[in-house]
Amino acid sequence: MRYLLLADIHGNWPAMEAVLQTTPKYDRVIFLGDAVGYYPDADRVLSWLRSEGAIGVMGNHDAWLLHLDDIDPEEQKGPIFEILRWQSERLSLENRAYLGSLPWTREVDGALLVHGSACDPLQYVDDLDTARAHFGCTSARWTLHGHTHLAGTFLALEGPNGQWVRYQRQVHGTELFLAPKARALVNPGSVGQPRDRMPGAAYAVWDSDDGSVQFFRVEFDLERILGRILQEGFPVWLYERLLVGR
Repeated sequence: MRYLLLADIHGNWPAMEAVLQTTPKYDRVIFLGDAVGYYPDADRVLSWLRSEGAIGVMGNHDAWLLHLDDIDPEEQKGPIFEILRWQSERLSLENRAYLGSLPWTREVDGALLVHGSACDPLQYVDDLDTARAHFGCTSARWTLHGHTHLAGTFLALEGPNGQWVRYQRQVHGTELFLAPKARALVNPGSVGQPRDRMPGAAYAVWDSDDGSVQFFRVEFDLERILGRILQEGFPVWLYERLLVGR
């Protein structure tokens, strides 16, 4: 089975559309959290995920949007929560229900899906120590996650002197084949807002049959997303981040 891996779309429909125009053939969509936040077209992103029957998990921005009324108003100051409230007011009932149905974790074809880590779905896994802790919290051979907006893979292997963990940054065109006794924590990167200093929408395709992951990065229409940002009165720094991928 070939799965299209998508994470951290964050309402950036032009980026998502560019992915769909370039992605190789796939059978199902796996969504690793954060459909909403940052960019204006969260409702459109959710409509597409729902129409695809995407196998998804909850992200932190998704959870914040759904529970805005439960968050201390003092903690909601600033543009991030202003954007989430704006998006919340514009979500269709069907898309809100779909978002609310997403679990924090789930398993698909033997892989663990989570936004952050197996230890904590809201934890950023961005160093070897955190990755090592993650592998201690799950026995899954494959873990597919997002949250850091960094395309890369942590690999773990049990050796005579304990667990060995290393990190591989992934760029467009790289492919990972998992060794028989290794385990992997795979981040396809962010569709909507990359933070690895490589502009463009990041995604991956996981083949559960041959144990491989292909990584991709595709350009999208930056002027189009700038137009949407200006049209809806969103902060221009959201566009500026996309120019440099950070």
